[in-house]
Amino acid sequence: MKPAAAGASPRTCAAPGAGSSPGAGLASPTARATKRAMLPVVALCAALLGAAGAGAQGLVAPVPPPVSDRAAAAQKPGAGWYRGNYISLDASEPTAGFRSRWTFERTPGNDIRLVLDEQRKTGPQSGTVLIIGQKALLTRDMVLARSGALMPAVDGPLLLLNLTLRLLERGVPDGPQSIRRERSVSVRDERRALTVETPSATGTFLPPWQLTGKVVRKGEAFEFDLLLVSRSRVEPGATSNTVLRGRWRSDERKPLVLPDDLPLDDWSLHAIIGVAKEVNRRQGIVHEAIPRQGFATLGELRKALEIGWPGQPDSAYHGKR
Repeated sequence: MKPAAAGASPRTCAAPGAGSSPGAGLASPTARATKRAMLPVVALCAALLGAAGAGAQGLVAPVPPPVSDRAAAAQKPGAGWYRGNYISLDASEPTAGFRSRWTFERTPGNDIRLVLDEQRKTGPQSGTVLIIGQKALLTRDMVLARSGALMPAVDGPLLLLNLTLRLLERGVPDGPQSIRRERSVSVRDERRALTVETPSATGTFLPPWQLTGKVVRKGEAFEFDLLLVSRSRVEPGATSNTVLRGRWRSDERKPLVLPDDLPLDDWSLHAIIGVAKEVNRRQGIVHEAIPRQGFATLGELRKALEIGWPGQPDSAYHGKR
């Protein structure tokens, strides 16, 4: 396994937000670290908490609702959008010079494969990320637009995926299976902001916002073409256009398979660990991707996770980045 690069910490988000530049509507974890001990980012991605927006299991979930509300929420037809096991997403913010193509796949065991291909003003960003067992990031062929910014590179796609699923739920609240051929989408909200989260970043799209577009059925898959227009956080009186296009599928007959005998020679390993830090003059927990020594196969990593890997962070990482 390749040695992992040091210095990966989620200081800022690397996705387009509700402002005039990528990330302008997205907050770093520092504003939220003192509020609660945050879960690993992969709990959001794999929806292991069982919340997944409206309460159903799926690729991405915001902060879970109260336990008493989850059973009822899971029965809402719109929750079906969170049950996909394959989503390709092209996101862009033309005024910011940002465009991306991401692919998200989920195994039956809730491991995730994320493939990134981005172009931004600061340069290209690409690579493949495996999110294993809530606590491990495996990366291959990673090119980061900002050196050492691995966690933001993962947070950005997850925020935009979470936003897409939220918009599909709002635009087609009776769920994907209600679409026979094509459904036009039109939603407007004058008062309430759209907020999406990972445990280490937040994105807010300010009202008034308007969603337009369409969702087209293609066999058992669905193609979507959405435009979100929201109030800019940066320039008074201006708006921000976020374009989201892609393909959604939920097919348990063709799941992603990541076998135990997968060799990890070409992968770099990071542990997702909550690190105690002083944030805004108060003590908080920030989750970071910390380089670790590798394993020969994916099965060895999974066995280590079962017995408590990666354990506590090294003392060298406590509050020193």
